[in-house]
Amino acid sequence: MGDSLGQAEGGLRVSLDGFDGPLDLLLHLVREQKVDIVTVSLATVAQQYFDYLAVMDALDVEVAAEYLVIAATLLYLKSRSLLPAIPSDFLAEGEETPEEVEERLRRRLVVYSKYKGVARELRVRADDARAYLYRDGGDPSTDVVQRYRILPDKLAAALLAAVRSAKPEKRTIARDRFSMARQMEFVTRTVRERGNVEFRELCRDLDRSGIIATFLAILELIRQRRLAYVQSAPADPLRLLPFIPAEVHAN
Repeated sequence: MGDSLGQAEGGLRVSLDGFDGPLDLLLHLVREQKVDIVTVSLATVAQQYFDYLAVMDALDVEVAAEYLVIAATLLYLKSRSLLPAIPSDFLAEGEETPEEVEERLRRRLVVYSKYKGVARELRVRADDARAYLYRDGGDPSTDVVQRYRILPDKLAAALLAAVRSAKPEKRTIARDRFSMARQMEFVTRTVRERGNVEFRELCRDLDRSGIIATFLAILELIRQRRLAYVQSAPADPLRLLPFIPAEVHAN
């Protein structure tokens, strides 16, 4: 329902917004009082709740039973607030006091408010996620077949070991002999000719700049699915070989 009843008799404005249930309506009325849920007297919103149900009845809208259950509870609380407190001696065994009835309803309202807040946050995140385009996972049949899973720290360790064993650099102003594109050609050609080659073999006669350029070239070739790598055990050398799609490898 998206309409609203204008100024009702006595200056009361009854909203006919769509609610998810009686607790949603009650929470709305409590928040209109601009007071904390844990301190507000629920009897103070009883009349607005009854007015809302009266509007629904006037519009010939079927009222769900759970709305009437909450209405009966509010009516009880409102009536008890106008009467003196009931001495505990007059209560039947197991009968709740008005304070206990109100507290039980208040706890339900607090829990519902928390769930409603979480649901609102999830909707916001879902709406934000629609603003992004996500890359397709791709064809799993083209995944690289690895005999041993290599983590990034293993690649970093291989690079560090190669750099430590590099030839001392000559401090000259000569143009750098290495580039990533040139090393990509070198690695591709070497792997194609030999079938497989260890990473440290590719770096044997290189200085640090050459080793780093070669390592970056290998990473780019792996990213382009032009090169694969294996390591039989964590301490074994990193070995490079031509990329073979999973489906071809299975055949």
